[in-house]
Amino acid sequence: MASKSAAPRLLPDQIKLTALQAERLGALSDVSSKELAGLTVAQISDKFRFRIDPRHLLFRKVCGVVVKHDAVTAVDMPVPYATVHVEDTDCSLLGYFPLQAKWAWYFPFRCRREVIATARTDECGRFCVWIPRWDIDWVLRFRRERICFPIVFERPSIRDLLDDLIPPRIPVPFPFPRPGPGPDPAPFEGFDRGRLIRLIEDRAGREAAARIDQVQSQAVFGVRSVALDAALDASAFEQTVPPPLPQELYACLATPGKSGDTGIIAARASLATQLRMDVKELKELDLRAFIGPFKRCFDVLIPQWTPIIDVPDVTFRVTQDTDGDGVEEDIYSEGLFQVRWDAGAIGPLTLKAKPNARTGIGCGGTAVPCGNEPAIVMAGRMPVVAVPTLYDPLNGYALRPNRPHPSGLFVDALPNPDAASPFRGAVSLLGCNRTDRKATHYRITYRYSNDGGATFTAPTPFVGLTWPLFRLDAGGNAEWHYPTADAAGWYPIALPPGPNPFLPQDLLLDWPTYAMANGRYRLKLELRAGGPVTSSSAEVTFNVDNAYPKGPLTVEWRKVGGGAFVQLVPPCPLVKRGLAPVDLEFRVTLDASATHLRSAQISAGDCGGGQFTLVSGITQHWHTAPSDNAETLQAIFRLPAGALEGTYSFGAHVASRAFNPNGGDGGHLVLPNAWEYDPDDLHIDPHFAFSVINAN
Repeated sequence: MASKSAAPRLLPDQIKLTALQAERLGALSDVSSKELAGLTVAQISDKFRFRIDPRHLLFRKVCGVVVKHDAVTAVDMPVPYATVHVEDTDCSLLGYFPLQAKWAWYFPFRCRREVIATARTDECGRFCVWIPRWDIDWVLRFRRERICFPIVFERPSIRDLLDDLIPPRIPVPFPFPRPGPGPDPAPFEGFDRGRLIRLIEDRAGREAAARIDQVQSQAVFGVRSVALDAALDASAFEQTVPPPLPQELYACLATPGKSGDTGIIAARASLATQLRMDVKELKELDLRAFIGPFKRCFDVLIPQWTPIIDVPDVTFRVTQDTDGDGVEEDIYSEGLFQVRWDAGAIGPLTLKAKPNARTGIGCGGTAVPCGNEPAIVMAGRMPVVAVPTLYDPLNGYALRPNRPHPSGLFVDALPNPDAASPFRGAVSLLGCNRTDRKATHYRITYRYSNDGGATFTAPTPFVGLTWPLFRLDAGGNAEWHYPTADAAGWYPIALPPGPNPFLPQDLLLDWPTYAMANGRYRLKLELRAGGPVTSSSAEVTFNVDNAYPKGPLTVEWRKVGGGAFVQLVPPCPLVKRGLAPVDLEFRVTLDASATHLRSAQISAGDCGGGQFTLVSGITQHWHTAPSDNAETLQAIFRLPAGALEGTYSFGAHVASRAFNPNGGDGGHLVLPNAWEYDPDDLHIDPHFAFSVINAN
């Protein structure tokens, strides 16, 4: 559904109540909805001061961000200058609670929506809206007064799945532990990261697992936890999951008639018969339009099909002018039950826009300092010149992220030597191209080396690249511009005139390093005035590494006191420890390597009936110097004879030093020193599982 660009916004207490708002506020007080309709909150506060609880007339500030997921870079990009509509929604729902399923689904029909607040996203996709308190109170009261309703309208989050997968940690008493053996810590004594990600993928799908893996990589000491909390509280299912409908309904939906609705009509008739309802009450029901999954309530028995009439909620819808015609199109409209209004402090919401949304590149960066000469100054949020403790522009490495540990251990005594960490992903280059008033065009050229800088190619311009720039025009509408280079890579310096500058300012090039060869690049900014080059910058060197590490994992076994180790090989590796079980030893070897190795680690996993103990060897390694890019870890683990039969495993984690400087992981916000952190963006998690049985 399209809409015109939003009109100027009033203060929250100056907006007149809608009919639905008046009904809800009237139900919470002794004032009729007719007396409230058409009044503002300010007027109601004066007129009914001692008849309405003043707490209902307060507002709750809810903030969030609108983003679109970039499938190429796996980064959520901001959606600027979109309109966020907050709606009072009343929907009747046909609840579907399959007998054998863990989740529930809803089919909305007979919905009523009224816009109660709007906001526009800024250049970073951020927004804040003021929602009347009584709207939220009405939703909470509706659910609180009905058995199971506080549960069945909650979408499962990633945090919920983790709570199911990982039991709560048992605190260690201080200063002295309680007497007694305490609980058995298995089966999560050896619960490694790779195993956790695989379990999430099994439960919630690959996209959810990838999100947690990405955010977990950024969850290092000193980095803000906002992104991690947002990822954990996000819906466990990125896309709606189809409900397992009964076969007879599938048959109805698979037989459309001339109008295309014959199957839907038959499905409505079948459900109306089961529910003893008039089929006219289900005239808006479409089994192809569902929402879910949702949590189930197991405290009471719930019929498989359960109608729930007039369920209130406060929902979100987002529109944006995606085609430049002055009319905004829907880019997000899946807002039912997206917010847990009873969750206390509501953190920033993340609304994932549809593919038709238009996105920016980055936002909120500091101004680029410019002198009298052209210069490449920043890569994303990281200065690449004039900060010698942060970046080495001659050799092309960041000096703070992922420093070496001379001890080779994950925890190392400070201070650590300078790092040599390369860039990965899309890197936004910002700088100064307006230093020559006569110059009309600029370009960036590069020289490439695949041998660590021993030799370089001839200078070559970047060609065929463009990126979105955006601003508000004189009418307050979003305006977009995509810079275009000629065949020699020259971009115009002057952008189309207007009342506001295009954002991001000072962006010279959005460099898709993932589309180019890994190696060392020396970049130069050149200016010209229609003829030859008039001025150029000093070269800045960048090392690019988008390659994943390597880490083949080998597992061998033998009986304690026995002979040589025997290698386990797939498929279905099996260890027979004898009818009378004996202790076993496992030799685990990890050959870790990367062009820019950060770290490698081995871990053991068990099934709760017995634990591995480390007998000898090394299970972890952190690179000791920039040249330390390969390491073989080998360790011997013992499994006692008393361990139960079952499936056991070994896992590993091998990480590269490469990171992205655009600031998506909050590295620039680390205190007290920006970028002093250990990102883990590119990594692998090899895993080897096998079974142990009592047999000869």
